Amino acid sequence: MVGETRQLNPTDHVPPWPYVSDDLTAENNFSDNGNPFYLQEALAALQCYLTSDELGFESDSEISSLYNPDSPVDAYSCDHFRMFEFKVRRCGRGRSHDWTECPYAHPGEKARRRDPRKFHYSGTACSDFRKGNCRKGDSCEFAHGVFECWLHPARYRTLPCKDGSGCRRRVCFFAHTPDQLRVVN
Repeated sequence: MVGETRQLNPTDHVPPWPYVSDDLTAENNFSDNGNPFYLQEALAALQCYLTSDELGFESDSEISSLYNPDSPVDAYSCDHFRMFEFKVRRCGRGRSHDWTECPYAHPGEKARRRDPRKFHYSGTACSDFRKGNCRKGDSCEFAHGVFECWLHPARYRTLPCKDGSGCRRRVCFFAHTPDQLRVVN
C-alpha cells in the first residue's frame, strides 16, 4: 500500500499480553477462580481478624506479638515457612510467573529443596553436588545447593547477618536482631 514500508520478511504483529496485576489488596480480586495459591494468601490475611480464642493463643504476650512492628510482615518470612516450606512445597499457581519472586518450588527449578522433615540430610554442603556429580540424588545425606544448606533447620538464623538491620536481601539466612537469632541444640 501507499505510504507503508515493506519488510523483507513479512511477519504478523502480535500485540503484547495485557498487564494483569497480582495486587491482592485490590477490591474484588476474584479473577483466579479458586486458585489455591490465592486462597491460601486470603486465608492468611483473614487470620488477623479472628479472636484470640480461635487462634489458640495461650498468653497475652503471644497476642501482642501479632501487633509488634518487628513481627514478620507476611507468612513467607516466618522461620517455620523458610525452613520447611520455602522452595519445598510445589507451586499451585496456574499461570506463568517469575519463579524468583515465588516462594514455592517449580518443575526444573534449581532452587528446589528437599523437605528436611522427610529427607534426612545435614546442613553441610555436598562436595560431589558442587562438582556436579552427586550420584545419591535425594538420598544424599548432605545439602544440595545454597538454599538446602542455609535454610536447613540446623543452620537457618543461627548466625548474625553482617549487615544487621540494614540488610536488604529478599531472602536472608542470617539473624538481623538478637530476637531472630536461633539457638539449636
